[in-house]
Amino acid sequence: MTYNFSREHFAEEQGNLVYKPNFNPHDYELMELVMEAERNIGALARLGLKNHPLKPTILRNSMVRTAHFTTKIEQNKLEYKEVEQLYQNYKTEKLTTSQKFKLEVRNVFEAYEYLYKLNPRQNFSDMDEQVLKNIHELLMKDLTGHPNGYRGIPVSLQDGDGQASYMPPSYSEIPSLMGAFFNWMYRSVTGHENQYDHNVNLQFRIHPLLISGITHHIIGYIHPFPDGNGRTARAFSTLVALMHPDLSTIKDAFSVEEFFDKRIEEYYDTLMQATQGDLKPFLLFYLECINASLMKVLKELQRYDRIKHVKELLGKGHSRTMFEIIARMDDGEHFHRQMFDDMLNASSSSIAKNLSKLKELDVIRPGESRGDYLVCILD
Repeated sequence: MTYNFSREHFAEEQGNLVYKPNFNPHDYELMELVMEAERNIGALARLGLKNHPLKPTILRNSMVRTAHFTTKIEQNKLEYKEVEQLYQNYKTEKLTTSQKFKLEVRNVFEAYEYLYKLNPRQNFSDMDEQVLKNIHELLMKDLTGHPNGYRGIPVSLQDGDGQASYMPPSYSEIPSLMGAFFNWMYRSVTGHENQYDHNVNLQFRIHPLLISGITHHIIGYIHPFPDGNGRTARAFSTLVALMHPDLSTIKDAFSVEEFFDKRIEEYYDTLMQATQGDLKPFLLFYLECINASLMKVLKELQRYDRIKHVKELLGKGHSRTMFEIIARMDDGEHFHRQMFDDMLNASSSSIAKNLSKLKELDVIRPGESRGDYLVCILD
């Protein structure tokens, strides 16, 4: 079945097209997830990510994950390790137009580098229509023969069988539709009716994460560009989220795209529900992914601090060496004590004694079979 754009979320008022997203900004379920995000963002701020020794590693990994997953969603075939390697030299490596997958990833690096330099919290023009077009241009550099800017051709979205599943609006409607959306966003961010209104109406204002989720949907809904709308929606909605005062200080520390990819069917299903008139399912999904991404960074920081503390308690000796080995494993990963018998020049009784010490510190737990252990540094 093909769903045609039918101006859901739009209305005519006094001869003007206005954007009126169909959702309740005070909905209890949405507010629960918003408050959870606030707690997670606050916890990151308290852990001091800005000056944390692990920050460079987290930021690098976040950028790599973002580039890998936002392009993987669009069928890019590069493996994570290949994306990681490209990140090391994307500014100097010469790529040809035949290297499409690498170009897609390089463009993500450059687009996010650009958007992370912007400050939408201080200046609304840092996320206006021109910025949206700039981000799209960076994401599609060397990948398309279409002119930059909004599309001048008809497009359609296809399902897995190659059948048209959604027909976006005519290209002639795009300027007015996008204009109506940006007018709504200006009002929702600033509380002003328009740029000439100097009075702030708090009832107009909406939480930045909700605006971010709605922004993500609208780009896919209107499909303003001939290609690259998905990547642009994910990038631009990230920029919009940086209106949040604390999130803007940890802006590149998490990758929401990774969690979209993990729940890819739900991602597309809830986007289609929003297109058909109900934004709430997608906003719930979007906030859940944001919280998952924030929790991932939180756990990385907490694990780092826990490892540092345990090392200080252990001092020097075989117990510290053994701990440093298991600290490179993931929580939940199994290992056998034979690993230490093979690696260390230590007696069996010494290894047993130090394993007991690590159990007392609650960084390992006995497994189901004799000599088997489970890593549990954080949990």
